[in-house]
Amino acid sequence: MKLSLWFAAAMSLALLSVPATAVPPNGRPEYGVYCVQGRLTVEQKQIEELKRVFGGDVCRLDQDPSLIGAREKVQRLGGTGAGCSCEM
Repeated sequence: MKLSLWFAAAMSLALLSVPATAVPPNGRPEYGVYCVQGRLTVEQKQIEELKRVFGGDVCRLDQDPSLIGAREKVQRLGGTGAGCSCEM
C-alpha cells in the first residue's frame, strides 16, 4: 500500500512539471493563428498566456489542429510577421 501511495505522489509531481499548452477537450494540441502587437504569428500557447506576455494586444484570427494547417492559414493572410489588426 505504501508503495502505491509513493508512486501516486511521484506521478503527481512529474505531471506538475509538464508545461501547459493549448490542448482542447479532444486531447490534441491546437495551433492558433494570432495577431500579436500588429503582426501575424502561429502559436501553440493559449490566448490568455499570450495576452499576459504581450499586454493584451493579442487576438486569435483562426486555429488548426496541425502546425502545417496553421502555417498555411498564415500564408494566406500574408505570412508570418505580416501586419494585422485585432479591430473588427
